[in-house]
Amino acid sequence: MFRVKNSKFGMQTSRGKIRKLLGVLVFSAFCAAGQATHNRAGQILYRHITGHTYEFTVTTFTYTLSAADRPELDINWGDNSVSTMHRNSMELLPDNYKKNTYIIRHTYPGAGVYTIVVEDPNRNLGVENIPNSVNVVFSVKTIFRIDPNLGVNNAPELLTYPIDKAALGRVFIHNPSAFDIDGDSLSYELTVCTRDRGVEIESYRLPDASDSLAVNAVTGDLVWASPTKVGIYNIAIEISEWRHRVKIGSIARDMQIEVVDSRNRPPVIEVIGERCVEASTKVEVRVKATDPDNDRIQLTATGGPFGFAIAPATFTVVSEGDGYVEALFTWQTDNNHVRKQPYVITVKAEDQNTEVKLVSFANFNITVLAPKIEQLNTLAEQKTIKLNWQPTQCTHAAGYEIYRSIGANTVSPDSCIGGIPAESGYIKIASQTGTDNTIYVDDNNGRGLSPGIEYCYRVVAYFVDGARSFPSNESCATLLPGMPPMILTHVDTIDNLSGKVKVAWLRKPLDDILAAHTGPFQYRLLYAEDPSAGAWTLLYATTPPDALLTDTTFTHIVDTKDRHRHYYKVELWNMEAGNEYLMDNAVETASTLYPALTPSDRSAFITFERYTPWVNTEYTIFRCEKNGTDICTQMDSVGVAFGENYHDTGLINGREYCYRIRSRGYRNINGIVYDNENMSHVACVTPYDNVSPCAPELTGHVACEENHNTLEWNYDHTCMDDVEKYRIYYSSDNIHPYVCIDSVMNRNLQTWLHNGVRVGCYYITAADGNGNESPPSNIVCLDECGDYDLPNVFTPNGDNVNDVFKAYNPGGVRKVDMKIFNRAGKLVFETSDPDINWDGRDKNSKRFVSSGVYYYVCDVYEERITGAQIRTLSGFIHVYVGEGAIPYVPQEK
Repeated sequence: MFRVKNSKFGMQTSRGKIRKLLGVLVFSAFCAAGQATHNRAGQILYRHITGHTYEFTVTTFTYTLSAADRPELDINWGDNSVSTMHRNSMELLPDNYKKNTYIIRHTYPGAGVYTIVVEDPNRNLGVENIPNSVNVVFSVKTIFRIDPNLGVNNAPELLTYPIDKAALGRVFIHNPSAFDIDGDSLSYELTVCTRDRGVEIESYRLPDASDSLAVNAVTGDLVWASPTKVGIYNIAIEISEWRHRVKIGSIARDMQIEVVDSRNRPPVIEVIGERCVEASTKVEVRVKATDPDNDRIQLTATGGPFGFAIAPATFTVVSEGDGYVEALFTWQTDNNHVRKQPYVITVKAEDQNTEVKLVSFANFNITVLAPKIEQLNTLAEQKTIKLNWQPTQCTHAAGYEIYRSIGANTVSPDSCIGGIPAESGYIKIASQTGTDNTIYVDDNNGRGLSPGIEYCYRVVAYFVDGARSFPSNESCATLLPGMPPMILTHVDTIDNLSGKVKVAWLRKPLDDILAAHTGPFQYRLLYAEDPSAGAWTLLYATTPPDALLTDTTFTHIVDTKDRHRHYYKVELWNMEAGNEYLMDNAVETASTLYPALTPSDRSAFITFERYTPWVNTEYTIFRCEKNGTDICTQMDSVGVAFGENYHDTGLINGREYCYRIRSRGYRNINGIVYDNENMSHVACVTPYDNVSPCAPELTGHVACEENHNTLEWNYDHTCMDDVEKYRIYYSSDNIHPYVCIDSVMNRNLQTWLHNGVRVGCYYITAADGNGNESPPSNIVCLDECGDYDLPNVFTPNGDNVNDVFKAYNPGGVRKVDMKIFNRAGKLVFETSDPDINWDGRDKNSKRFVSSGVYYYVCDVYEERITGAQIRTLSGFIHVYVGEGAIPYVPQEK
């Protein structure tokens, strides 16, 4: 069936305008009908211009010997509008191929997912895996997302033409040479070639292979092993873009492969390894290819680096002869080339066989990493360490990540990833945005750093796409210990009246200080519950003053049950008569250890709260189940933690559990390591279900004819197994607030129908029986009934086949204003019924019209997310009336 794509005209079409157009349009229709067109391959690419405006480049590959041509093509934008594209350029290629390029811009109404379709009435004749291909509409489509949360997007460039040749019985390899300028991840999969409106061809099948036909999901290599029959074949490859694990677009590329019977064998490219370099490095790669039949070889390369305006890559043949060729790839990288995704270079070797030219492909990756941050310096202050460094040379970096370790550590970053490896001993403590933000003060999240500990730092630059620079130099600093240095705040006994805290400090490090003073000397131990208030109480002082300062411990009788933190500090005083003074202002503060508990579902989160001048390296967690009003003391060890937090699982909701922690640590003073061990207070918690289920993953589609929306979702019950229901939220346009309109009470039922509605946006949540509701799922906006279209042929001949002119997909249409005219401009039929249902009879005489071409104008009133819209369709109808029908013949006046 020949089909003319409907054109989009203005909303108002006068009878006079129709008459003026009829002569030209009818003639054009008959001319087009007489030409079987020639489309072989194609694709739709796009790039962002500004706001919601994008520029689209449509490329088709056609047969030059065909009389048909397409100086214009229509493009369906996926937002209920259609435009006519004019061809910008033509390029004649070998083997009677012609490359046609159409470029056009379009502004979308707002955020959303859009499907762009371009079609041509017929494919070329004789495609082996598309039956009756010459009468099957050729179409290509591209889907892309406009989402302000994900940023603007550009389609990947496809640098290899979608036309190729293969030899019968030999492995065929093709690669589209995709390059994504945004650095998004790409994936590849085979899909089905499409017909009119981008619909999959029902009779399409993949070409036969002696072994297999597949595309590598990562590299994009299409491998056909091997063709079994001579002929022309079409294969569609879907190339998808991913950003932050979200699919943001896909291109369905329809390519054509001609299989020929030949004894020729394709050339062979030597394996090329991956390259990972620091920006500003000059990359040189030698590429060699040989031909088993001793044919001359044309060696070329494609990839993103060749397209850079500044310092593009080059590929130069340096040696060649019969059966071999060698070329040199050269690229002077710079800081602007840094990105997470590697640059893929695709090498193509094509032999110059006189019978048929065969090709081979090979890929190699080049990853460009940011250079390390220079001149990292550290400065120890009273309780903090200040860092500063030189700004990164990469101006497109997002900011910096700061890493810290206790003591020096050698870092050996992955040469292809950068950053700080997790096993290096360094822990990320902060990040800050902006390339000029090159100062950071480490105060240990407000708790202060521990004196006497060597803290070492490294800084890396990070990028929006996830790339990391090489790590900076290591810079270390140590806070001087206070005098005297504290070593112990051990909660020995738990009681609200006779609780005990053992406090201890060190004598040996004081020798140098004491030698500079006359003495006698005195320790003063002070205590506070809230040191920030400045209310310190003197607990103990050595009396009389002790010249040797041998007494370095004290047991504090205090409420250790209900009061959860105790702070201590020791001052050293010179007690010379008439000359008493504090000998060192750098006085240390140390607190007892307390397990801060947060209840959760069948678990508890524990934070080891303390303020100490030593480093704790290990925490042992003890637990008991409370059986009364008092705390329990007979505890069992349930775990060990090496950080500042612990998650205790396997608990029973509603039961009370008590915890106590034992810390083990050390401090290094003047090269001497002092170990310590401290017990904490006791804290109790009752776990309960306060954990929200995970968000479901939502999909949906519109049943236009049945007049309802269908939602479907997936939920991973291993995430949270107590889900009882799902809540459905709806907004008519994604602008008005979402309202919960229904709940699905069966946790195993993961589908829902919205009857009587075909337009709207949805998200769903999962909820348990305790009132916990998951975060919203992804939002799905359904507006798919805009495919209302009209055929261009019908045959009212009484054979019950195509006897009535009916619309395609009328479900989403409220009404139409359809008018059909004959060649003289007389109105022969009109209706407001979206189905149309014209039986071919004249509206006045009720007799069948004559066979011929009729012109129509149809205003379509559709419900869309953006509200009710009017879309105007116009075109031709070819009416073939059977012999038994009585045509209407107008009477001469």
